[in-house]
Amino acid sequence: MGREFEAYFGIDFGTTSSAVVGINRLKDTAKIVKCGDEEGLPIPSTVAIDKKTGEVFTGRDAWARQMELSESCEYISSIKTILDSDTTWQIGGREWNAVDIAAEIFKTLKDNVTGRNNVEFSHATVAIPIGFSPVKRTKLREAAQKAGIIIDTMVSESTAAFFANYHSLKSATNVVVFDWGGGTLDISVLRHEKGRVSELATGGMEKAGDEIDRQIALRMHRKIARTKGKEIAFEDMPPMAQDVMRVRSERAKRDLSDSDTVRFNINKYGEYGVCREILEYDWFRDIVEPFVTAAIDCLQQTIAQSGLGAANIDRILMVGGSSNLRPLQEEIEKIYGDKLYYPEETMWNVGEGAAMLARNPGGYYSNQQVTMLLSDNTPFELLGTDVNLQNWHKEYNFGIVDPDSSARFVFSGSPDIDSSLDKYRSIDLPLYKFLQEKVIVKALVDDNRVFRVLVRSSMRADEFQRVWEYAGLKFYYKLK
Repeated sequence: MGREFEAYFGIDFGTTSSAVVGINRLKDTAKIVKCGDEEGLPIPSTVAIDKKTGEVFTGRDAWARQMELSESCEYISSIKTILDSDTTWQIGGREWNAVDIAAEIFKTLKDNVTGRNNVEFSHATVAIPIGFSPVKRTKLREAAQKAGIIIDTMVSESTAAFFANYHSLKSATNVVVFDWGGGTLDISVLRHEKGRVSELATGGMEKAGDEIDRQIALRMHRKIARTKGKEIAFEDMPPMAQDVMRVRSERAKRDLSDSDTVRFNINKYGEYGVCREILEYDWFRDIVEPFVTAAIDCLQQTIAQSGLGAANIDRILMVGGSSNLRPLQEEIEKIYGDKLYYPEETMWNVGEGAAMLARNPGGYYSNQQVTMLLSDNTPFELLGTDVNLQNWHKEYNFGIVDPDSSARFVFSGSPDIDSSLDKYRSIDLPLYKFLQEKVIVKALVDDNRVFRVLVRSSMRADEFQRVWEYAGLKFYYKLK
């Protein structure tokens, strides 16, 4: 007999905010629970650390201190974008790295769930952006584990968003997911056939909400400088003043998507003191227009890459906070009109889809071929299409046919790989004794959905192996 109560969790670890959605199942009844903060919202992905005591504040508490211009704390935001960096912070008597900061956000997510919903939260499915690097995937898993959360699997944010809106989109065959958040724009062209979701093409850019906020802040700073008659570079303003300008700019961005004019007020902006401005929609649209143009161009290029014409696209799913920008909606509706689909609660969509896939985990299958070129330039298949990738791995032994000092392994078989730089699609392995050694090649897809090839000489231990990683492998997801 199975358990009467079960809980499944999906996490959307976002650049600007992070969300947890749970699916609680009691006997034959399932309930979706949005696990927000005290305001019922996803938590801001911001960490504040007291410079003297080392006390940590996260989410809404950190955001509130930033808004209050508290100079007692060091503020760290958008940690998702620098997870793979070696950046460290000396704060409150200890050294912090990116994994430590991300772990604090995961801890807050866990506390919100266990404290407000009184359920155990130790496992989750986590949604990640398309093209999330192998290092970022590894460090994200490490951060979650430090917080006491085991990541069972990682799904693409686009796949998660699609399944969150499955009942509204299930009749559509060709669906584009347009996910424009704080850190990136991620676009996926998906084909849906009887519960099987295939990625036909992916694209994106790193110009997103945070960069728009920065441009608004810079333009706003110049406007204030002209009004005050005193030129001070934005970079020369006190760090706290820069932070509050970015926060106020983000708020103005949201307000100007709903209103034609807004008041922009800062009570203490460095040497400029009290600042009062009226912002108009046309001023805002002028700033955002280059981003909108780039986003729509990226959308059209990705659709073209899929081999489908715009006429063959059934629906375009608009998710992510930046999808709500009025200048974007005005322009994209001119092109795609009634193909656009806006869910009611875009901030929870990715987390909800991840939770649904945690409850009903399907299987990942390869949707492209990966080959290795042999010495006579013939392809040797490492991975074919339609392969179940659960615990998939293969190992091959190759003899050495030439007395060279090294062997080069070149990977090919897809436009994604072939268009990459050599350093990303080839590895060189030192050789030692011609005719007496073999080259051992292992191919696998790890827990982070990264395709890896490990190459070593039979005369050297594993620690001397060379590794090639490919995070862009295309999958299709098939429900049970």
